[in-house]
Amino acid sequence: MSSIRSQGRTLHSRPQPAVKASGCVMGKGGGYGLVWGAVLFALAAVLTVRFRYAFLSDLPADIKQVIKSLARLESAYKPLPQRSPGPRVIVGFGACVDLRVKATTLFKELGISPLSMKTEDARLHGDYEELNSLEDFIRGFSAAFVSGAAAERVLRNLTVFNKLVETAASLVPDQFQDKFLSHVTSETDSINSETQHPSACWSLGGNAPLMSLRLAREGAEVSLAARLSQRVHAAIPTNIRVLTAPAAFGLPDVPKEDIHLILEYESGERWGDLQAPRANRYIIVHDEETSRLSGFWPDLLESWRRFEKRATSSSQSPSPDLFVVSGLQVMDSWAGDVQADIRLNRLDELSQFLSRIPPETLNHFEMASYVNASFAREMLRSVMPHMDSIGLNEQELPNLVSLLTNGTITTISSAYPPAADMLDAMRSAWALLTDPSLPKVNSASGSGWRRISRIHLHTLAYQLIMVRRHAQGGGAARRELEAITTAGGMPIRRSDVGLAWPFARAAVAKASLIAHRHTCASSAIDPVKTRLLMDDSFAITADPGRWKSALLATNKPYSNGIIRTGGVPRIHFNDTAPVTCWTEPEPTLMHPDFRGPERVTAQTFDTVIEICVAPVLVCSQVRQTVGAGDNISAGALRVQTTAQHV
Repeated sequence: MSSIRSQGRTLHSRPQPAVKASGCVMGKGGGYGLVWGAVLFALAAVLTVRFRYAFLSDLPADIKQVIKSLARLESAYKPLPQRSPGPRVIVGFGACVDLRVKATTLFKELGISPLSMKTEDARLHGDYEELNSLEDFIRGFSAAFVSGAAAERVLRNLTVFNKLVETAASLVPDQFQDKFLSHVTSETDSINSETQHPSACWSLGGNAPLMSLRLAREGAEVSLAARLSQRVHAAIPTNIRVLTAPAAFGLPDVPKEDIHLILEYESGERWGDLQAPRANRYIIVHDEETSRLSGFWPDLLESWRRFEKRATSSSQSPSPDLFVVSGLQVMDSWAGDVQADIRLNRLDELSQFLSRIPPETLNHFEMASYVNASFAREMLRSVMPHMDSIGLNEQELPNLVSLLTNGTITTISSAYPPAADMLDAMRSAWALLTDPSLPKVNSASGSGWRRISRIHLHTLAYQLIMVRRHAQGGGAARRELEAITTAGGMPIRRSDVGLAWPFARAAVAKASLIAHRHTCASSAIDPVKTRLLMDDSFAITADPGRWKSALLATNKPYSNGIIRTGGVPRIHFNDTAPVTCWTEPEPTLMHPDFRGPERVTAQTFDTVIEICVAPVLVCSQVRQTVGAGDNISAGALRVQTTAQHV
């Protein structure tokens, strides 16, 4: 036992590069604020793009074409007429401070050695539901490390947690002790950071703040629901409104600062006999604020409306265009040893709140790493029936499907999943979450009204977005919506007939570009640091017997992508048009021919699903991994969220 002193097949047909991480990237400027440096940013971006693109002639043709094609698609995206500063978004809940450290450096400082175990033993037997000791922590980290999997776990032993945090904090250089890393990087940051790679640093943390930063950066009007410490509040830009919940549950009026310890590692890095297959991070927490969901309170929406009315001098009752729920994974294991476990009560209160969200508001849930099956089941029961959209990664999607199917948690999944397998998992999640026989829940417009209409999967190699569309196009969808509304039929929403979530092609392109910019810590796409890992071609389903709907896929009105060489359609990668979209019938739990009449309990519409896939411009010199999913998901959401009241 260590002490503190004082499986999966590969997706790729392309060669896999050594994708490495090179330490913390420090934002420019003093204090805890985020310094944008707009003038220097513009000048540096122009000079850097010209300099770097001079090397394009030495790169493979597909890299050059993909970069140009994705950038062209991103710049060509034109949203519907929108007010300024853009759609109104509320993002919850909570915030924290991230303490980022190179994992092996921390272990060396503490004198921690890896346990003597084989890679398979570490992968199969080290993923604990909760961490109660140092040995649990080492085994949990080892399991994630050898799988290259992102993970977040609660360390219940406060003594061990504090010792790890204190040691990691001591590794932050003195000149960086009063600075936060800017997760929303600029070209100025990357230029000024070339020689600044401390092995540990502080940064703004939490899903909600990072998603808020990205949404605001992309032009949305953002309100953040969180209780913030003074230094965290100072790091939030002034264009983001902070909605602060009153103190409750014995918490102090001035919020206590929760610290998340982020252990990062490089692709190919070794720790003893163990080796990481890709760059990633392992997070341990022991939260007091966010574990109680302290950023949420029942009067949140009314408080937001009061702010909006004062800001706009309007007498109408406004509604947000998008409501984002994130950060619930911190409640996964209860760290409050003294106080009673209040998590289920908080989930019930959140469910009641979500049922009152206006029907015109779209709800998005940002999935995360859950290991407590009992809590995860309660979370899905309370939250998921109120969601229109989900964002998740290659670890979280199999976990969600397992929870929905049999109520269990999966072990750590492949870091490089085949696209066909992930497409089938997305179909499974879609079918399970839209099953008409699901128990009905109360909502603002009647029982059982919301059903999922968007899933965004982000992986290292590719981005996938699945949305509902009307089979006959937008005009037919609007006519059907108007006819049912006029006739006073069952309540329906834009998402039911396929009118929500436009611009899926642009959204996956945006997600791919943000993935590179964030992990490389530069707003410029450096072709020399770019690799492609997506297959040159892949089947759109790995189980055609189960997913007969996929066999009916068509890429009309699109002109590229799907080729039928046999029974199963295949996507063939085209570097001049790297984003491929197609439509197919909505996935169901059973084929309609075998569905009994007793199961058809909801009104159906002439809808299909549209699926878009884009290759990720994989950064081969990773500067940061934490926060990537939040930035990717938020960037794509911004593209697909439109203001309903201009």
